[in-house]
Amino acid sequence: MGQRFTSFSEVDRLDAESLKTLLFGGEPPERVWAAWALGLRHHEAFARELRATAAEEPHAGVRRHLVVVLAGAGERQSILTMAAHDPDERVRATALQYVARLAGPGDDDANRLVADALAHEPPLLRLGCIAGLRADAPAALWAAVEACVKSADRDLRWAAYEAALRHGAVARPGPALARELLHREPERSTRAEALRLLAAHAGSEALGRLVTEGSLEAHVFPEVVDALQAHGVPMPWGEVETLMARFPNDRHRALELLAGNEGPARSALLRLFVAARLTADRSGESWKTDAQVLLRLRGALDQDRGPLDEAERGLRLELADFVDKAADQARTDPQFLDDVDWPVEVPEGPFDPLSFTWFCEEEREVLARLAVLEVH
Repeated sequence: MGQRFTSFSEVDRLDAESLKTLLFGGEPPERVWAAWALGLRHHEAFARELRATAAEEPHAGVRRHLVVVLAGAGERQSILTMAAHDPDERVRATALQYVARLAGPGDDDANRLVADALAHEPPLLRLGCIAGLRADAPAALWAAVEACVKSADRDLRWAAYEAALRHGAVARPGPALARELLHREPERSTRAEALRLLAAHAGSEALGRLVTEGSLEAHVFPEVVDALQAHGVPMPWGEVETLMARFPNDRHRALELLAGNEGPARSALLRLFVAARLTADRSGESWKTDAQVLLRLRGALDQDRGPLDEAERGLRLELADFVDKAADQARTDPQFLDDVDWPVEVPEGPFDPLSFTWFCEEEREVLARLAVLEVH
């Protein structure tokens, strides 16, 4: 055939015999168009022609298209052969995708080939298997998919993670898979998407289990907190306290998880607030934690307006004593002004620090609110 074609629409107008001729003798794009045209027509004996073409086709790109057309014709054995023996990795990956897609739960030959590929083949071939794996595939195949989440190949571990969550995480719960991915993934945006998918497929409570079960690495903890807050998942004080101990550099982020749930933690938050004041540490992460303690304590005092217990009364006295001592020191110790980071410009010459409303303002606010509770 001397004529050359430049589009599928031109080829699709040919008769069946011309298509068969083009299938064997055309240029690579023409051979692809001829295969699709024959496949779409379901022409008599077209599958046999395609099998012969696939066996003799020298161009890998054409063979990949032939895999798709053969799959449409239900040519299971031809695809199995190409998946196992084609010399080109991309052709084998495409064939494995359709092997996985066509194989039923009882198709032992196909499922064995997919299992072997998921366990031993390069990432591209594993990706092909994952792309085609059916929801009703044997559980062992889905477990093999989950194992790929540990891969050093980013594309493979992401595809495995997304597919396993979509399927329901047969062998391991979603949080365990998420930890595997989060600990290996260098990109913050990808980690955020992984957390979004975990909540979407396993429920927002899975985000909580991500930090309360298993061992989460410290560098991803703040991002998990962000996800928990985005999905409105507060935590009880007992769990927050544990997280503060596990992630000491992000104690302030752990405290954020109390949002809306501070009432039961009133005594503990007061204890933390008083301890922070007594140590007078205003540097680095300690200051961030201190600010969060005050914020959460305010919430606790709003939510729980019951009378103070004995421990809270003792803390109130300790805080009042601290304020009194700070006032005495401000008046008598010349070094005091040099050691305090004043929030406004300090005037020259002698002055009374207590004349400023911000002197121990936070401490005095808490004492006033505690006094109201004591009265009632």
